[in-house]
Amino acid sequence: MKLLLFLTVCASALVITAGALAAAPQPAPDPFGSETAAPLVVTQLTGAQARKLGVPASSLPGVRSDHGGTSPNASGPCGACINTCWTTTYRAGGNSSTGSYYENDSPVWCGNGSWITYADVSRHWQSVSMWYAADGEAGPWFDGGCAGCTSIHFSLYGNFSWHPPILPVSHSTVYLGVWLQAYGAASYG
Repeated sequence: MKLLLFLTVCASALVITAGALAAAPQPAPDPFGSETAAPLVVTQLTGAQARKLGVPASSLPGVRSDHGGTSPNASGPCGACINTCWTTTYRAGGNSSTGSYYENDSPVWCGNGSWITYADVSRHWQSVSMWYAADGEAGPWFDGGCAGCTSIHFSLYGNFSWHPPILPVSHSTVYLGVWLQAYGAASYG
């Protein structure tokens, strides 16, 4: 009899504890907590590809662009001074069990190995799925280096919101910054 009473008390305590835990409000998961950046894959463009993407004739691949052998912003002469152009597509954002949110950009730039001869960052877009919404962008704009320098940097901000069915809306901003190099490399920065 004492054993039965003891087991009944233990079972009741478990039910009360489980009920209290179930009734306690659970914090909402951070929908913007897993921000990731995709790796950059730089692709060299042919003359026809670069022309189709809007590169001016003076900056097309294979065109010599020495401007007298040096750029006012470069540290020295450019060597052969032959243009090459590149593009890459990159994105930053995140993916969760309730959807995804990404800011994307596909810059096109050209360089002669020593300095940037052309840069265009106008191809940018936002992509979202499920409970996320794209709320607009700020940028892109150039904010470091220059055409005529060994590298150029641009920034882009994407605004997103998370709209769960019963929880309040959350907002977040994603930052994208990329350094483009005169020899075809690119890196987040």
